[in-house]
Amino acid sequence: LGGKESISRMHYAVRRLLKIVCSHFKGVVLFIDDLQWSDTATLDLLKSIVLDGEIPSLLIVGAYREDEVPDHHPLALHTRELEEMNVSITKIKI
Repeated sequence: LGGKESISRMHYAVRRLLKIVCSHFKGVVLFIDDLQWSDTATLDLLKSIVLDGEIPSLLIVGAYREDEVPDHHPLALHTRELEEMNVSITKIKI
């Protein structure tokens, strides 16, 4: 398999796993800490999960250090892209 096909299959497998797990529970929370250190591949996987409308009852909570995520950071770019796609993102500053 090529690189893109392998990545696509891995995204599919993770989404399929989440669909199965989430369908057996009333609610699942996926908490990911230190997103300021995430690479583009990880953020692409998260975007794939967020955009999959068939994963029931999944809440994704991500934490990051705001002072380590400038406007050009991959996390900031992915977040803006999702917001432009009308994905609901709630930001809570602590």
